[in-house]
Amino acid sequence: MSDSTSTQPNGSGDFEVIEEVRAEHVEINQGGAALVQAETVTITQGAAQLIEAREVSISQGAALGVDSDHTVLEGSAAFVVNADTAEVNASIAGFVVSDIVKAKGSTIGVLFAGTIEGEPNVKVDARTAAAVGAAAAVTYFILKRLFSRS
Repeated sequence: MSDSTSTQPNGSGDFEVIEEVRAEHVEINQGGAALVQAETVTITQGAAQLIEAREVSISQGAALGVDSDHTVLEGSAAFVVNADTAEVNASIAGFVVSDIVKAKGSTIGVLFAGTIEGEPNVKVDARTAAAVGAAAAVTYFILKRLFSRS
């Protein structure tokens, strides 16, 4: 692992995209990466598909998946966040699984959290997701039984 890696726009104004980045500290400014594995990751106006790190900070950027101890989203978007602590500020997240979620002015599609600080706009919480899953399972078994008699 190298000590530090940074990406930023090249001279033509196009964004640089790197397939894989493995380093102690990764900083992405107006660029992107497919896979980032590091101790700390900072993304500003950039994106990554998958991030595996201890500390992740994304400002005005995006990530498809984040797996970390501590994730901070500021004016950003993430599809899946799996973190011990997730701070979601003025951001959008599809799925958040976290022991502690701190949110302000954010929308979260599905939230599984032990402790929630702030008032995120949650579309589906853990209780609702469990109820929908149970109802779908019961419906499936009833329909299977009805249609298997023919």
